[in-house]
Amino acid sequence: MRGKSVQIRKFMLIDSSYKSRILRGDKVTTIRYGDYEAKPGSEIYLVITPSDTAIAKVRITKVEKKKVKELTNEDAKLDGFSDVRELVRELNKIYGELHGDDEVTVIGFEVVKRFDDGIPLKWLKGLNYREPAEIARLYLENREKLNLNRETDFIMRRIYNEGLGRAVRTFGPKRVQGALLKTYHALYAAGVI
Repeated sequence: MRGKSVQIRKFMLIDSSYKSRILRGDKVTTIRYGDYEAKPGSEIYLVITPSDTAIAKVRITKVEKKKVKELTNEDAKLDGFSDVRELVRELNKIYGELHGDDEVTVIGFEVVKRFDDGIPLKWLKGLNYREPAEIARLYLENREKLNLNRETDFIMRRIYNEGLGRAVRTFGPKRVQGALLKTYHALYAAGVI
């Protein structure tokens, strides 16, 4: 497969069936068919599909191009599989029949921060990839100059003190998302972010 490489800048999608392996640390790579580019050392969000929810922030540890026939049992283990045959079977399931000379990109990562409640990807995008907990903290540090309404104040305090999941369970996702966006724009207008 020749052509453009895929740039990984802010987030990487991964199937939700791998979530627990990743959070346990049993899966520390993802192997993609084709040419992917990511900067080792950069931090991105790991977003599970189909729910499009960020479950962790990860640091890219390595980006390595290989041919399918060069994959080893070690590659398989780092990717959460028992051996290379199982790994290739899984890749064939995802991408269709791969051949020995087909190129894959092995992307290594380490979890820097986990999000137990998960953060919807579209919320992260709306907040320009700032986390809700950070928005809540910045709100509390700057609330005098922001002058937001009482409901927004309650929601930001709830996120800060008890986490995003608790806030969503109390106020509902629409109100929490609205409060986060309102706060983000107020912080931006005040020159805080």
